[in-house]
Amino acid sequence: MALTSPRITCSRAGRLVAGALWIGFFAMPIAAFSGADMLSVIVGALTLFVGAITASFSRRYMRSDPVEARFFGNLGLLVLAVLVLAFAGNVLLIALGWCLSGWALARLVGHSSGLEDASAARRRTMRSFVLGDGALLAALGLLAWHAGSIDLAVVADRAGSLSPFLLTLAALGLLIAAAARCALPPFSGWLMSSMTAPTPVSALMHAGLVNAGGFLLLRFAPVFEMADIARFAAVGTGLFAAFWGLGIMMVRPDIKGSIAGSTVAQMGFMIMSCGLGAYAAALWHLVAHGLFKAWLFLGSGSAIGMAGNRRSVLVDPKLATATAAMLFAGVGAAIFSGLASAGVVPLALGLLTGLTTLAAVLGGDLRGRTRIGLGAIIAGLFAVNGLGLLFAAKAFSSQPPALLGSWEALALLAVFLATWTAQHGRLAARRPLPPALYAALINAGALR
Repeated sequence: MALTSPRITCSRAGRLVAGALWIGFFAMPIAAFSGADMLSVIVGALTLFVGAITASFSRRYMRSDPVEARFFGNLGLLVLAVLVLAFAGNVLLIALGWCLSGWALARLVGHSSGLEDASAARRRTMRSFVLGDGALLAALGLLAWHAGSIDLAVVADRAGSLSPFLLTLAALGLLIAAAARCALPPFSGWLMSSMTAPTPVSALMHAGLVNAGGFLLLRFAPVFEMADIARFAAVGTGLFAAFWGLGIMMVRPDIKGSIAGSTVAQMGFMIMSCGLGAYAAALWHLVAHGLFKAWLFLGSGSAIGMAGNRRSVLVDPKLATATAAMLFAGVGAAIFSGLASAGVVPLALGLLTGLTTLAAVLGGDLRGRTRIGLGAIIAGLFAVNGLGLLFAAKAFSSQPPALLGSWEALALLAVFLATWTAQHGRLAARRPLPPALYAALINAGALR
């Protein structure tokens, strides 16, 4: 009896956490009808849904782990901290939820405490988070001090009377915090090294916590949109992260590493959307990416078998060129017809990256019926994203001044698509990357 008691306790911990998360998810409509703002409800529902799915999956996945109860305790604490962050009405609770969620995630990253790599990954994660958390606390302190209040609405309303220099400092502090949590370079090492964590942790992390950076910028949109320097920095940082993440995705031979590279790219697109002022696109990107990555990570074990002798992410160059041309034409038509703004460009690029990630999971070269099936998936994803974007626009209707004009946004899109197409041509022709670049991409996040 003494030998089986720990296992009974652990199983109860899993049932308790999974059950509580499912109850919380199905109770979300109560929060919506009680007057909570839609951004909080959407992020809260996403967090609870992914958390509940992950906890339910983990009850079987972690059943032989001797410290399973600790795992479920940290998982529940992480979801609770994100909920505090999502529904916080003052800067103190935002700071508490932000810092507590980072601490809980670091504990989950280092869950396999017997492995030196896991402990090293936990320490790297904490170092990255401490830098980002420090920037956030400084920004929140500056805004609250100027407003003379910790109330979030008062802080946002009075931020406009800050001097341009202090306002830019506060906005850059928010951007640094978001970049650290979203694993944008130079903070991307913590995310890549966290692959030592159990797969359910990766699912929850990639689907939930890394999106917190986008939520932070959306929550403080009134502050962020008044600082053009910070907005341009967000676009530049996001664009570089997108290229860097796609490079990692294309060279990493392991499924989880490839998906992690895709996450870096997707977070870059989301931060770009915030910088451009496309808040509805950023909100929908947050939701769509969270659900997509949870599915990919929880199915990554099966994907290993599906991929077989997977070499790299490889789409036929002709197919890549045709896809890029159709995407450019479609986005251009939508922008100039007035159906969409220039801010839809990062969302379109995020969709393209998601399709490339799906191709990686399917195993490289796409032929015959697989290609036809992927075409049907592409059509379905475009339809779902269109509907999701309309929903997000109703939930977050703020429209700040555009940072880039239509032609500038299309030029940005053209540069990215040309680079993406050229890279697929390089892979198909087996032309190697420059050795230094290849070494940096393949070793991104390596624990030294």
